[in-house]
Amino acid sequence: MSNKTQNSDDRQRQLRQAFGSFVTGVTVVTARDADGNPIGFTANSFTSVSLDPALLLVCLAETSANLDHFSRAGRFAVNILSEAQKDVSNRFASKGADRFADTAWHESAEGTPLIDGALAWFDCCTDNLVDAGDHIILIGRVADFGETEGRPLAYLRGHYLDLGLAEDAADSVSHHGGVRVGCLLDCNGSVLLRKTPEGWSLPMGDVCPGFREARRALEKTLADQGIAADLGFLYSVFDAPSGNATWMVFQGDMEFGTLDSDLQLFPTDQLPLQEMATPQLRSILRRFQSEYVEARFGLYIDGSNRAGQIHAIERSATPWTKFITDQEHVT
Repeated sequence: MSNKTQNSDDRQRQLRQAFGSFVTGVTVVTARDADGNPIGFTANSFTSVSLDPALLLVCLAETSANLDHFSRAGRFAVNILSEAQKDVSNRFASKGADRFADTAWHESAEGTPLIDGALAWFDCCTDNLVDAGDHIILIGRVADFGETEGRPLAYLRGHYLDLGLAEDAADSVSHHGGVRVGCLLDCNGSVLLRKTPEGWSLPMGDVCPGFREARRALEKTLADQGIAADLGFLYSVFDAPSGNATWMVFQGDMEFGTLDSDLQLFPTDQLPLQEMATPQLRSILRRFQSEYVEARFGLYIDGSNRAGQIHAIERSATPWTKFITDQEHVT
């Protein structure tokens, strides 16, 4: 592979990652093929376009097996999935499976397939097809729509964001002796670790009296080490090995940069688990390795009320910015 091709591939990967910084909902786009069979695919490239006339759009890759069917279909529907429909999203993103066989669905008044339990749906007449680079923009004129109460299934940087257990986790630990906040940073499939006299550790701030101070201590640690990080969602809460503090570890993303000599990026499948500074950190990384493969994450809580449990992620995500805003009022 030439350097020019390598640079182009790297640039595309970086662009994909940058695009992935935008949090989106998840939809399943449905229609019927020429024989009347229901067809559909998962898409997060969906947006409203206009209220008058009522227009929306979704994008299909030119390489998509669905392109010909949807180009010919006179109508289609967009189903916005709820947080409880990760299985539906995965099913319609897979290849070769009968996507409707294990999916509860019904017809619209015009016969378009609609996914049961969707947070909202839009039954559309095809208005236009626009050639746009390596994708086709499918524009639909909304003929009918409906919605229900609930939380949407969200998506960011290749992962579902449905981690609403953060506040419960913070309340469930004892907070005796103070709080220490750290982060598990993903950099294109590698994890950032810091070398300490006890072994490898995650980037951590100092122990502080409350969450607000601990959060600022972590941010200062990252800034002092020149780490540009985008902190996301609470991943693990537990009492410190010494028993003198509560540790709270957030997931996050970071960009490539110059690292201090005590910092190193390890590919997710090559983490130095046996050289970690504490068994708790080893456990966090071992769990991350397993969950990273399937992009299905849980929240580990070890406190007086929920000792040593991994809670499946079922509720809406709590971003770092919202979490720290909420904590400003309670610490």
